[in-house]
Amino acid sequence: MKRTGLFIIITSIMLNLFTGFTFSKPASAEEGDPGKILADYAGEIRETSPRADGIYHIDTPRSIEKMKELNINTYYYLVWHERTDWDDLRNEFLPAAKAAGIKVVVYLVPPTESTGERKSYPYMTDYLAWSRAIAELSVQYSNLIGWAIDDFNHNLNTYTPEYMAQMKEISEAINPKLFFTPQMYTDSLTESFLQTRGEYIDGVILAFRDGIYRNTQVYETAQAQIDSSSNLLSQYNLKLYWMLYASQLSRTPANPSADYIREVIQIALDNMKQGKIEGVITYVLKKNFEPEPDDDKSFNDTGYLNFFIGLGVPSTAGSYTQATQKVNVDKKADSYSLTFQTMDHGPNVFGYHKKQLLVDRQVVWEQDTSEIVTDMLWDTVTVDLTPYLEGKSKADLTFRLYENKGVSNYWTYAGFDALEPTGFSILNNNFTDSSEWEFSSNYAGIIGEILQYDEQRSLRAYENVTTSYLTYSLYLSIYGAQFEPEIKKELLFKAEKSMGLYFSENNDAAIKELNNLKKKISGYTGEYLPENLAEKWNAMIDKLIQLYSSN
Repeated sequence: MKRTGLFIIITSIMLNLFTGFTFSKPASAEEGDPGKILADYAGEIRETSPRADGIYHIDTPRSIEKMKELNINTYYYLVWHERTDWDDLRNEFLPAAKAAGIKVVVYLVPPTESTGERKSYPYMTDYLAWSRAIAELSVQYSNLIGWAIDDFNHNLNTYTPEYMAQMKEISEAINPKLFFTPQMYTDSLTESFLQTRGEYIDGVILAFRDGIYRNTQVYETAQAQIDSSSNLLSQYNLKLYWMLYASQLSRTPANPSADYIREVIQIALDNMKQGKIEGVITYVLKKNFEPEPDDDKSFNDTGYLNFFIGLGVPSTAGSYTQATQKVNVDKKADSYSLTFQTMDHGPNVFGYHKKQLLVDRQVVWEQDTSEIVTDMLWDTVTVDLTPYLEGKSKADLTFRLYENKGVSNYWTYAGFDALEPTGFSILNNNFTDSSEWEFSSNYAGIIGEILQYDEQRSLRAYENVTTSYLTYSLYLSIYGAQFEPEIKKELLFKAEKSMGLYFSENNDAAIKELNNLKKKISGYTGEYLPENLAEKWNAMIDKLIQLYSSN
């Protein structure tokens, strides 16, 4: 699933020959100015002790400290977890964020998420009242720049064009600069939606989850989704804001890996540089760096073989994904068998998903995912393979998730672990790494992989975002500064080049280019560049060199 190369064009044959990469010219006004919002959503830090009201309020000082460390310039503040969130925002968070130079977008939940005691208090599902209250607060605090509503496309019966017109009218009368962006998914961003509601919004937040396949494991579809969404929104003069999952998407096997987060954020930032995206938002990026034991589902060690089909993912009978290894068979053995552990999790609906074991493409064992009633508890299975291995020296051993009937909404994931062969040998039988097993599939909607538990996942994810955001911030800062155009072009090229090298994981070359950039900045300081600007950029470069060196 690794990206290769850079999404940029050749500017110099000599540079291409020297580095092995190609580079684009800096974004111009004709191409679209680079996007400016580097943001984080929710994942706030709470105080360690309740206040007199019994509530764990938002720990504003610690949250702001982490946000500055993260290199964000905008925070999407979720009003949902506690009844006091709105008051904490007004009385504590907004003034502290303003002092720290952080802009804020208020983030509300829709009627479908306003169940039980959890709601966006105090106005709950009265979005006309919210329009007024947020706009009035934005007049008091200029760093409150917008508001957003989650899962907007699932609540269009509430957000009719007429209702949205009232929301916009109320807000604009108080602060016409305040922007409103609904959060949606790419399959719901349609011409029909924009034709009926586009005039009442300022852009759209799209949460990336591999389109109809709904996962946080595969990112190859991101570029196509960015291109189509950006092109569609631009026809209505609307901005695209790209939300990336940094914590677990519901009904998936685990949190997205730190490597996945690095890839998707760098794809997004590359598109921000091209002007296709106005802002990138990390979804619930954890800031406490505690282990996440719920991800550790293996039977032993830290890894297991996992097959997953997501919520709402359609399939047809005969769809499958499988993992195969060519095993060595002891021809002198008296008998052959395989003992293994298996589990599955999801709706217990019989007749659809089948776990299978195959030898040389022949099914030798099968179990419906509804047969294990207790979710995620491992079950021991022993299969007699004597009839299938006797007389052979080698054989293909395959584990597979097979669709017996087509489905539209029966998500599930199934696992295998702790393989104990008799009469033959298996390499990487405990799935301790990603070696030895070859994956194949006839359908992209079923994902097969060896899932590894990473105790440092949240810390590594945070570090990846921190470094990527600072990398982009340097480029954006140079782009936005006013000084001699030819010198600016030269510095931008070097900043972009170092960014491309880092994104392609060539850290040593990226550090070399940053040092070259620093020399250029020093040479222009005084006559062409103000000293305070040069000091700012040099401090960013020094920090990036430190981060690249430790990655």
